[in-house]
Amino acid sequence: MSGASLAVQKALVAALRAEPTLTNTVSGVFDSVPVDAALPYVTLGADIASDAGSKTGSGREHRVTINVWDAGDGVANVKALLAMVEAAVLRLGGEQDGHQIVSALIIRSFVTRNPDGASQGVAEFRIRSQQL
Repeated sequence: MSGASLAVQKALVAALRAEPTLTNTVSGVFDSVPVDAALPYVTLGADIASDAGSKTGSGREHRVTINVWDAGDGVANVKALLAMVEAAVLRLGGEQDGHQIVSALIIRSFVTRNPDGASQGVAEFRIRSQQL
């Protein structure tokens, strides 16, 4: 399953980095946040992959979270960033490293304030892939 999971991660990062309104607003899209990263930024979160194969082929269902972080007052900017992330992910498709992205669906999103003052937005997606 790790091959499919890594392929989906690569496709997600590419899609997020290709979204001009997002990349013009954040300091980066990170798997591991650099020490000197400036807010706002986007990080990849939890990723759970399970079997979704059929008689005709191997497939995976991925539950993936993407986090947005901001230090601004309130949560309006985080909500705007979440909307940009959602738009990019829902356009996800194509082939990546021997896996076809079949569908992407938003499951839920929420916004919270952390004790350090940063705002965090979390979006959870269901992405289905098939091995080529």
